[in-house]
Amino acid sequence: MVIFLIPSEVKNVLIQIESNGFEAYLVGGFVRDFILKRGTNDFDIATNALPKDLIKIFGPSKREVRYGSYHLKIESYTIDITTYRKEAFYDKGKPASIVYTSNMLLDAERRDFTMNAMYMNKKEEIIDLYDGIKDLKKKKIVMIGNPSVRLREDPIRILRAVRFAASYGFKLDKDLMNAIKKEKKHLSEVPLLKIKKELDAILLANGFNLLKQLHLLNELGILNKKIVYVEDLAGLWAQIKTTVDYPQEKTLKIRQKNIEKQLNCGTISMLNLYHFGFYETRIAAMILHFPMKRLEKMEKNLVIHSRKDIALTSLEMAEISHLKGKELGLLVEEIEKRILLKKLSNDKECIKNYIKER
Repeated sequence: MVIFLIPSEVKNVLIQIESNGFEAYLVGGFVRDFILKRGTNDFDIATNALPKDLIKIFGPSKREVRYGSYHLKIESYTIDITTYRKEAFYDKGKPASIVYTSNMLLDAERRDFTMNAMYMNKKEEIIDLYDGIKDLKKKKIVMIGNPSVRLREDPIRILRAVRFAASYGFKLDKDLMNAIKKEKKHLSEVPLLKIKKELDAILLANGFNLLKQLHLLNELGILNKKIVYVEDLAGLWAQIKTTVDYPQEKTLKIRQKNIEKQLNCGTISMLNLYHFGFYETRIAAMILHFPMKRLEKMEKNLVIHSRKDIALTSLEMAEISHLKGKELGLLVEEIEKRILLKKLSNDKECIKNYIKER
């Protein structure tokens, strides 16, 4: 879903909060993308209403209210409403305590980058307290406050800066870049799940070289010096050698392993195409610079696409060969391979004769 203006459903949330005597502004991603004329479905609202006030207005939240953030779902829109706050101090990248405030300026001070500290009212008027619009026009990521201090507060901001720079094609402010190189050791304090989430976004945004330029690869346990960019997360991770056991979603991990196996072969074969399917083989082919036209021709020439396509069932093979268990499995695999390599015709009589002669 691509959104360029405030949807009426979201605007109504702003109106409801204001009608109860509070301030309400869209902040962060929506405002940033609104200025850049990029589609977005990122809706965060900042307000001086307390969580208890929001519950009175909208009812109990379906999610736990944490760090002053109230979660609201309206039709297809997901909206996070957060009370103005200032963080007293951080502990391992998390605010150890939260102090609610009615002051927007104090709320803006805690935000990471100038482009994320712009507030928009229901009329689409923008309050820009830190010259975020100017930095957006300059295509520059600038940190609010002292970059070294802010990165030590929450080291995940190092990777957030890289993600934004890669995703938007922006440059990092010189002071921020120097601070990242200086404070990069603090990434070890960040939970692996949070790092992995940022790395996924960075890799998909073709930001690997930026990680390398900032000397972050070693801190992240990544041994590669380069990778081939593909628009597939499993394909990107399949290339990466790491000393860190990053958490991986199950289906993505399976796809990654399948692509890795093909990369380890060093080329694309008919057998790989058959076993792993066209999509995963295509990703491996792109990484290996294997000609796409050749791969498409191989796919077109596949005699069978699964064991179900073999003219003789495994039960029929067992009756003819009198084999069972592991030995039968090896026979089926042998016949499957010979058919794929066109050394045996996929014909019932041909397969029967081959088994008898064998």
